Parts: sequence; C-alpha cells; structure tokens
Amino acid sequence: MYEQPKTPPAYRRAPARLQPGAQTPVHNSSAHSSIAPAPHRDTRLVGHLAALHAATEAVRQAAEDRAQLAELDAALKQISTRINEISAVSALTAAVPSGPPATGDRQLHELHEQAHALAGRLLVVAAAQQDTATAMLACRRMDAHAAALAVSAAG
Repeated sequence: MYEQPKTPPAYRRAPARLQPGAQTPVHNSSAHSSIAPAPHRDTRLVGHLAALHAATEAVRQAAEDRAQLAELDAALKQISTRINEISAVSALTAAVPSGPPATGDRQLHELHEQAHALAGRLLVVAAAQQDTATAMLACRRMDAHAAALAVSAAG
C-alpha cells in the first residue's frame, strides 16, 4: 500500500523588501506585466482579426436579410476598431478563398462555418495572450455565427 511521505508543506515566502543597495530580483513576481506584448504577438493577433474580418465580409456579401446585414456591419466595425487599437499599422489582408459571390443557403451556411472556425482560432490566440477585449469579441462572433448556423440547419 502506498503511503505519502510525511514532509512539512512548503510555503512560499513573500519576497523580501529590497534594502537600498540590495540586488534586484531576477524574475518578476507578477504574472501580469504592464509591458506591452512583443510585436510578433500583435502581428499574430491582427492576422487572425483580419482573417475574421474577411470572412465576416464574405458572409455579409452573401447575406440578404436586412437585420443580419445590420448586425454584420456592426461586427465589421467592431473588428476594424479592434485591429486599429492593436496595431498602428494598416490592417493585414487575409487570404480567404475567393471565387464567385456566394449565393444560396448552402454557401451562406459554409461561410458561417468558416467564420465560426476563424473566431474560435482568434479566441484561442487572444486567450493565450491574455487579451480580454479581443477574446470577448471572438466569443460574440462565435455566438452570432453559431446562431446563424442553427437557423440555417433548422430551415
């Protein structure tokens, strides 16, 4: 029978106050730093946002319902605003499969699936970078595309 060793628990000590002339600690004790993320991380996030923007634009071009068009316009504006907040440079252009404009319910369904998947990838990247605003935007887009998928599957 296995018995755990009888050792006293190891408690973390609070960092000692630095005295004048004392060495500074090697590591930052806080997991959340006020330092801005590295530029390559911003580029990744902006790239995912640009891909979601392109996919949302494709859905908007295929949509016919006025309420859905208004919602997609608002979403495009939010995504553009977030891209501009993150990156001072102009937005990246994302490669979205191009072809003839989508028509019909099946193509619209596929565009919603693609946009939902892109929003999910954006959510993963935003969460990894602890970017709450972008993660919330990605969640809202996932919810909107999931609702559209449910409607098109039912209809």
